[in-house]
Parts: sequence; C-alpha cells; structure tokens
Amino acid sequence: MKMPDLATTGSDIRLIRWLIKQGNTVQRGQPLLEIETDKAISQVESIATGVLKQIRVPPDSRVSGGQVIAVIELMAEPEPALEIPATATPAANLPTGVVRTAYKRDFLLGMYERMLLIREFEERVKFLFLEGSMPGTIHQCHGQEATAVGVCAALKPNDWITSTFRGHGHALAKGLSPQELLDELFGATTGCCKGRGGSMHVGNMDKGMVPGIAIVAAGIPLATGMALAFKMQKSSQVVACFFGDGAVAEGAFHEAVNMASLWNLPVIFICENNLYGASTHISKVMKNTRVADRALSYGFRGQTVDGNDVIAVFQATRQATLDCRSGNGPVLLELLTYRRTGHSRRDPCHYQPTVEREAWSERDPLDRFATWLAKQAGVSQVDMTEIKTRVEGQIEETVQKARQAPLAEPKDIYQGVYG
Repeated sequence: MKMPDLATTGSDIRLIRWLIKQGNTVQRGQPLLEIETDKAISQVESIATGVLKQIRVPPDSRVSGGQVIAVIELMAEPEPALEIPATATPAANLPTGVVRTAYKRDFLLGMYERMLLIREFEERVKFLFLEGSMPGTIHQCHGQEATAVGVCAALKPNDWITSTFRGHGHALAKGLSPQELLDELFGATTGCCKGRGGSMHVGNMDKGMVPGIAIVAAGIPLATGMALAFKMQKSSQVVACFFGDGAVAEGAFHEAVNMASLWNLPVIFICENNLYGASTHISKVMKNTRVADRALSYGFRGQTVDGNDVIAVFQATRQATLDCRSGNGPVLLELLTYRRTGHSRRDPCHYQPTVEREAWSERDPLDRFATWLAKQAGVSQVDMTEIKTRVEGQIEETVQKARQAPLAEPKDIYQGVYG
C-alpha cells in the first residue's frame, strides 16, 4: 500500500500512528493509520481486505505521496447480501404532495440503477485514489445521488446542464458513460475531455454537459447566458445549473439570477444544499438558511425540495422545465441533501457532528428508494439483485479498461488551445 497524495502543497506528510497492529486483519475501507498534512489531521483507509503483514514506516515519520508504507496480504472479501435496509425513512415520513404511483416500472428501476451506478462509481474511485492509481484530487458526491438523477431524468436529451467540481454524479446522470468518465480521471486521451480536465472538470458537449467549473458559482452566469441564447434562437431547450449552498454568497449568483429573472430566461437554478460550504455550516453564513427564498426577492419562483427523495426531485424539476418552456422565466430549486464524505478526499470531515451524520444516514437516498421500490407491484428482489450485479460488473470492466487507457503525450500540450 502506498501513501496517497493527500498534501495540498506537495509537502511531506507526517504519519502520526498506526491504528492496526502488524499481523492483524484489516477490512477494505477500515481506518488504517492517522496522518497530519498541511491542512488537517485525518485517517487513511485500507485499500484491501487482508492481513497487515508489514509496516514499512514507523509512527511519527515523514512520508511522501506514492511512498510504500505497508504490505497487506490479500484475503477474499465476503460477498455482501443485498438487503433492503430496515432503517430507511418510512414512506409515511416522506414529503406530502409527491405522487408515486404514476410511473412505469422500467422508469423507476432505471432511476434506481443510475443512482446505484453513481454510488458504486464513487466508491471505487475512492479506493483507486487511495491506492495512488489516479492523479489530482477528487470531490465526491456520496449521499447526493438523488439530486443528480432526479434532475436529469426530467430533462430532454437536448437540454443542457452546467456542473461544479463535484460533478461525477451529474455526468453519469446526464448520460456520460462510466468509461469516458473514469478514463478522464486517469488522465487518458480516451476520457470525456481527453484527459485534460480531470475529476474537477468533467463533461461532454455532445451529451449536453458543459465541463465542470471549479470556481465557486462560476457556472451560474454561464447557464444564464446559455438560456439567453436558447430564448433568442426561439428554442424550447432549458439549462439546469447545479451549484452548492456556498455559491449563494457569491456575487455571480445574484447577478446571474437577477438577469435571468429580468429576461424570463429558461434556466433552472439547482442548489444542492448539503449544509456545508467546504467546512462551514450554512447557519454561520446566512440568517435565512432557506435558499429558495432568494428567488422571491428577484421576482421568480423558488421551491425547497427533499433532495434525498429522487421522485420528489424529478417532479419538481419536471414542473420547472414546463415553467421554463412556457416562457414563465427561471425557477430556483433548493434540494436539501447531505454529502457523506469530506469536501475533498483530503478532508477528514471532523466538523460534521456525529448525531447529524447519523440522522442523515437514515435518510440515505438509495436506501429510501430501494425500500419503497421493494413494496411496488412488479418489482422483486431478483430485479434488485440483477441491477446490483450488472452495475458491479460494469464498474469492474470500466476499471480494467481505464488502467490500460492511453495517456496524453507532452507533445500534445498545445492541441485544442486557442492561439
């Protein structure tokens, strides 16, 4: 096992202590050691299930990214049984006004499979990053799968989205393949942006997704400009613009939504409110923490939605698209959700209270949707098992191909650059 590149400035990492003794067994994903970087003290998880045969670096040592720190003798991981979690939020506690009986079985199972694909993709990427297989950093969306899938399921193929640095889920929901996405994360020329964007800038213009913009709120004025173009062309297209709650404090947000309102532009502003702008809770930066209320001050409609309920998100977005296509101007959807990982993989996430994390874990979007689906006529445990098997097989095949994908050559650095 190598030390993942967790230091933000390229400086050495201090290995504080080992959490597992040499000779003991360790599970994949179990905290293995504690480190200190230039940013924080955090834990590093084991990349495999097995026996910790050898510790190569003693406690209180300086290590670099990519340095071998331990040897783990592999053991076969038990195949987990697919169970519908009993702790998922019961249907009786879901928001009212959401009609759940009007959808076909294949549509519902398709949304579930897409959500599971995002979750499994992110989980595999986490370990690929920990083992040092891919460059750069990653900002993941564990726990926010319903926002991406619910929104994109309500869009037409020729509608567009803009994204952020936390864009893996948006990309998969909009139709990018896991292969072109993972190839991009590996820096391969077969990636969706030819290996030049990496994790923070994924997208595919042929599939209606502008590559993600890492500057907070920078995609919002871009979406407004795209919506202006659609209106001038007399097109029926709309653009859905994803951003986080932290972006609401930026001037770009206020300028863009004001312009969109003045000109009745067909843009849906999608605020994925996961309560934290990096490590700062929303209550510390806003007196009124209901983001949807901002819309009224600019003269258009805002709505707060349970962002962990994929059907609620789908219905709210579908109504928003109808408003936009009818010339009624923009809509602001605030999707209440929660990320179950740090701001980035370098973030130990100590600022999230345990009680808060546990409460949101019980409202996990995948668990809730699976629980509800299992009670529907025509949906069986066999269906759910087949989806899980298919997704796992797809992810495994994707990883094997990405490891062999061709990397860009230094001589290609000027290709695609405006002269």
